[in-house]
Amino acid sequence: MKEEEINKRIKQGAVLAQVSFEIIGNPKEHVDKTLKTYLEKIKSEPEISLLNEELGETEQIEGGLWSTYADAEILFNKLEKLVWLCINFMPASVEITAPEEFKLTDKDITLWLNDLISRIHEIAVSVRQTTTADNLLVKSMNALIQNAVLLAAEHHHKPKEIGEKTGIAEEQLKPFFEALVKQGKLEKKRDKYYRKGVGKRGAKKRS
Repeated sequence: MKEEEINKRIKQGAVLAQVSFEIIGNPKEHVDKTLKTYLEKIKSEPEISLLNEELGETEQIEGGLWSTYADAEILFNKLEKLVWLCINFMPASVEITAPEEFKLTDKDITLWLNDLISRIHEIAVSVRQTTTADNLLVKSMNALIQNAVLLAAEHHHKPKEIGEKTGIAEEQLKPFFEALVKQGKLEKKRDKYYRKGVGKRGAKKRS
């Protein structure tokens, strides 16, 4: 787009901005693909003109994650579209380069705030759902580990032996030993653990 056309559209209410996007994740291919998908979606919007773009190199950072970025010069037909992009694409940074001043009405601000509130509510719901799913997963994993410890304790009584049978480090099993003793499912004798209701050879005791 020529400079004359850009200036003309800015006078008609368009907004010119430098927008930076940053993607962090794993694996490297997913990070690259996600960034390109972001840019393609932005280009497909009828009220947005992506004038220039510069893609950064994908680099590995702490924790084995990968990071990449894109700097783009974007012309928005109106300020509302820039707000829409910020809410839905969450760029790393935005710098408005033109125009220098805006005339805003109370209606404009009300609409933007409501859009922002709606997006925040969506994110909050998603976080709560993820947290609930994570909690259920943790409970299920704890139950599985406890069952594995109980089964191993029928024939093996030293923490190291139980750890070897369950495939879990002895140190990591300490909280499970303590919990099972409190629950009355394991009995600790010196440095050994015995499953209650099971004889020394693993045969269940008669009631």
